[in-house]
Amino acid sequence: MILEIKNLSFAYENHIVFKDLNFKLESPDVLSILGPNGIGKTTFIKCLLGIKKKNSGEILIDGKDIDKFEKKEFYSFVAYLKQGGKETSIYTVLDTVLLGLASKINPLLKPKDSDIDKVCDILKELGIYHLKDSYVSKLSGGEAQMVFMARALIREPEVLILDEPESNLDYRNQLLMLDMIDKLRSKGKLIIFNTHYPEHALRYSNKVLMLNKNYQYKFGNTVDIITKENIEEIYRIKAAVGELKDGDKIYKDIIPLTIV
Repeated sequence: MILEIKNLSFAYENHIVFKDLNFKLESPDVLSILGPNGIGKTTFIKCLLGIKKKNSGEILIDGKDIDKFEKKEFYSFVAYLKQGGKETSIYTVLDTVLLGLASKINPLLKPKDSDIDKVCDILKELGIYHLKDSYVSKLSGGEAQMVFMARALIREPEVLILDEPESNLDYRNQLLMLDMIDKLRSKGKLIIFNTHYPEHALRYSNKVLMLNKNYQYKFGNTVDIITKENIEEIYRIKAAVGELKDGDKIYKDIIPLTIV
């Protein structure tokens, strides 16, 4: 699957958020979106989904503008995980994830055993199977975030768009979430996520979009974009970008040093 962004611009009345964005992704790319608070990362994601209407430019999926897709068709291959927040769901975890199969399950019939097994497998993979009978409204923000990740995955989307997927998660669950992104990439999925953690982008994405003030942006291969020079320019901090070795594995990492 190919996603092309051509001369994309968005503004609120007289406030330009971004303009003339141009880049191209192809499965199994993983794009991370970086930038300081308020720069427009979530707004960009909402434009990709058609939730916010672009002012100009094109967003093409396999050559077709997203405005030309029927909503049901679009969400048959695109899944979206919004930022974590307070949930008021009246459903259990199991039922919430089953809702991700709503387009495939007859609402007048009970779910098949195979559907329930599928849900249970995803809950186990995300480490939240023990919560399957709990009500989502009673969960912590981090637990609810994992539940909605499971609901996004149950439909086996070709494109997964995540808005700060690590928000509200502890260290272990952050790694579970990010490792799932890595597994999905290995299955040929196209994944886009924004993050406040450059180190996550460095380790888990192969493409980076860096948004900066004055409508400036940088796009390219992760190793070319996440450099100490670009980190200093975007975040106004000095940082060390390097590698850590654990046994026979090497991990890329970033250590913030001082504010400039």
